[in-house]
Amino acid sequence: MTLFYRPVKPETKKFKRFLVRLIFVVLGRAFQSASRHDADIKAEVDSWDEGFTIIMRVHPSGPLMGLEKKDHRLVFRWGTLTQGNLEIIFRNLESAFMVLTPQIGATQAFAERRMSVKGDLGISMSFTRALNALLAVLYPRFIVKRLLKRVSVLNRKKICLRIWLYTLGIVTGR
Repeated sequence: MTLFYRPVKPETKKFKRFLVRLIFVVLGRAFQSASRHDADIKAEVDSWDEGFTIIMRVHPSGPLMGLEKKDHRLVFRWGTLTQGNLEIIFRNLESAFMVLTPQIGATQAFAERRMSVKGDLGISMSFTRALNALLAVLYPRFIVKRLLKRVSVLNRKKICLRIWLYTLGIVTGR
């Protein structure tokens, strides 16, 4: 008697893939808008070369987000960039999901080898500082305290930037 077994297909995790794509869009648009209005992010972006590209991708074939420095600010490129000067690669979809839905911070993800960097480490540290400044504006204080070592106090400009990002900045990218 011969038994035939159907091959087992792995789970596709459609919801997590959709959520990571959505967070990449929100993060990219927020970077694009905040690079125009926030002084801390502007200072970090000004130290990069013109035309510098950053790609965040999920390995092996997951979603990706691209940022390009153009005219002294960041421009969000959804799936158009394939190679970048700096690439931040998440090891798998589960790792990207944990970092992007703030369950763990980027420093912990690097320490646990959930993320890797390909490119100039000095600029990756500058990008991390810009990302931390953006997260401090986007997320409420009780979430930011778990992600960052030092949480700066939000002044009036940062509160106005948070309102701008929530209402028009992420929607329009301006």
